[in-house]
Amino acid sequence: MELASPILVFPVSRSAIGLVMSIVFAGGAAVFAQSADPVAEGGDEAAAILGGEVLGTMAAPQVFGVTEAPEIDGVLEEIWQDGTLLADTWRQVDPVEGAVPSQRTEIRLMRDSRNLYVGVRCFDDHPDEIIARAMIRDGNISADDNVLMVLDPKRNLRTGYVFSMNPLGARSDSRLVNGRTDVDWNGQWFGRAAIDEHGWTAEFVIPFRSISIDADSRNWGINFERTIRRNNERVRWTSADRDVSVTSVADAGIVDMFGDIDQGSGFDVRPYGKLTVQEDDGTDVTGAGGVDVFWKITPGLTFVGTVNPDFAETEVDQRIINFSRFSIRFPEKRDFFLEDAGYFNFGGIRSTPLPFYSRRIGLSPQGEPQTILGGVKLTGSIEDVSVGILDTQMDDEVSPAGRNYFAGRALFNVFEQSSIGVIATNGNPLGPESNSLLGTDFNFVTTDLSGGRTLSGNAWFQQTFTGGEEDSDATAMGARISYPNDIVNWRLGWARIGSDYFPALGFVQRTGIHELFGGGRYRWRPDSPLVRTIDLGVGGFMVTDLDLEIESMDLEFEVPKIQFERGDEIYLEYGIQQEVPTQDFLVANQLLVPAGNYTWSRVEAGFETTSKEPVEIGGSAAWSGYYGGSRTTLSGDARWQPAPSLLLATAAQWNDIRLDTGRLETWLVSSRVNFYFTPDVSWENLIQYDTQSGTVGVNSRFRWAFRDGQEVFVVFNQNVEADDLDFTIDTTEFIAKIGWTFSF
Repeated sequence: MELASPILVFPVSRSAIGLVMSIVFAGGAAVFAQSADPVAEGGDEAAAILGGEVLGTMAAPQVFGVTEAPEIDGVLEEIWQDGTLLADTWRQVDPVEGAVPSQRTEIRLMRDSRNLYVGVRCFDDHPDEIIARAMIRDGNISADDNVLMVLDPKRNLRTGYVFSMNPLGARSDSRLVNGRTDVDWNGQWFGRAAIDEHGWTAEFVIPFRSISIDADSRNWGINFERTIRRNNERVRWTSADRDVSVTSVADAGIVDMFGDIDQGSGFDVRPYGKLTVQEDDGTDVTGAGGVDVFWKITPGLTFVGTVNPDFAETEVDQRIINFSRFSIRFPEKRDFFLEDAGYFNFGGIRSTPLPFYSRRIGLSPQGEPQTILGGVKLTGSIEDVSVGILDTQMDDEVSPAGRNYFAGRALFNVFEQSSIGVIATNGNPLGPESNSLLGTDFNFVTTDLSGGRTLSGNAWFQQTFTGGEEDSDATAMGARISYPNDIVNWRLGWARIGSDYFPALGFVQRTGIHELFGGGRYRWRPDSPLVRTIDLGVGGFMVTDLDLEIESMDLEFEVPKIQFERGDEIYLEYGIQQEVPTQDFLVANQLLVPAGNYTWSRVEAGFETTSKEPVEIGGSAAWSGYYGGSRTTLSGDARWQPAPSLLLATAAQWNDIRLDTGRLETWLVSSRVNFYFTPDVSWENLIQYDTQSGTVGVNSRFRWAFRDGQEVFVVFNQNVEADDLDFTIDTTEFIAKIGWTFSF
């Protein structure tokens, strides 16, 4: 049945009497019809959600209740006709903000006591032009046609969930925690999709036991966004404004999730078994096992316990050659630490100084694994307080009692979308001394500025204690304010890090400094069939010591960055950089840079072709001074996906550095050959080589996920020494692992 905007229809059930209301507005009429749901109690008034606002004082639309669940195969069978049909209020976000979409979309909602069911019909006049290549869990489905759903089950305007799917049934998810998107969250949910002569369809099943819920709240925040990739078109169900992110739960619509919710006992047990074959000087065969326990203590609070955790299936780190004089922060990839990691975010800090950096636990500074005997984690919310607690016990030969590492975080909701928080850590994986940290932060967010624009800010303070004593200058503090909107986007921040500040469970690049950072960007949207946006911007930072003597300065101008309607991008940057190293250091552990005061300029140009084509190519070239000499950098990457089942990709970077102390040429090369048999069965292969280590690393992973939480992995790792094309196998490792979740 085709509906014309802005009509909202709630289907009348076969056994119910429909209630029809007609509301006439000046200049037009809108009809709202609501069924009397057979499992609902009471007689709530009909309601419509248009542009994220409730019309009048009417109640939100009720999600249709069923006793028999739909078959989840990607095909919308007849039972979906009884689901709650959301209003046809879709509007474009891009390319023409507020315009009627080029294709129509229908969303229907149903629920029983255990699950929310979402049926999506994406009409398409040219189904043969639908773009769908990704066929792996948590892959880059944003480059395909896709549908994204945002849920705020607590309606607290701060937290929520994002679920998305492409026409091949590839799924992706993330969690929203106090204004930040935790893309590493992996929930247990299910979905299927199918392409037909009318376009494509998708079915989502979101188990209530997989998400945090406020049992006393009937109103859930909800929003949807569809991408029609061949047009680079984004359309949204409500709040279709470029200045409003689809993940802004404060701007979502509302539905009435009436009735009882059954999350089961909330108790899951996930044991694993692993067989490892290692070959170095000889062959070593070992077996291991462990178990994870998940307990949903309340609908909003989750406990996780682990005994002898294992991360053998985790992909190896992407190799990086360090051309700076500071340490590099590698991303966390281990599931136990990634799950609900957003609860430990602090002060809006994304890099340094982080009070808590989970890679300090169970990994040496060189990235070598260390034995974790066990750990516990508690995350979620208690009324208006979000909490995150993590405690792990290490196996340490130096200390028979082992080492214990603790991190605790609490956030208290204030105002409409803001929070005040505290954080504490204890433990020192970097030395024998005791170490602890205390911190507090204020995080402000509003999306209520004129035109729906956003303003955010953070202020924070940290204090570390080493050896049980308070050091003379072991504090760190900072503040940031940003205006992250479409046409005008700016940010400004400041931080001071004391000379004795030492977060043993955190990450900091340098101490004893002041840092001032900021930038801005203006976006022009010309009336052109070729160009979508032109960005002009400036950004940078300045670091001084505590006496305000400059240590580093970097200023970059984007002049300009152009995105074409096809999705291709080109950019040109000009920068000025100053570095004042007080001690000699080695670039890439090889080329000597004497202490001194150096200033140079830099020019970089680059491009990237659209992701909607099977072949995607990017490249850049940079020329600059460098510590009294020169540096030339050429980078390139290519990606070819001739079919959803095969992905070939390669990337390379070449550097030529010339100083008075010598010359250094480096290469960093990686290649991927991935096979995707179904959205749940994949074989991924990564090969990396860099001139500094002189080794080739091979990482091959086969994954078969019967369903979320029930997986088999087969992993092959090999390190090969490469000396002038003379290859010698250094180490070889073969791992087979199975993990299975039992729910009670």
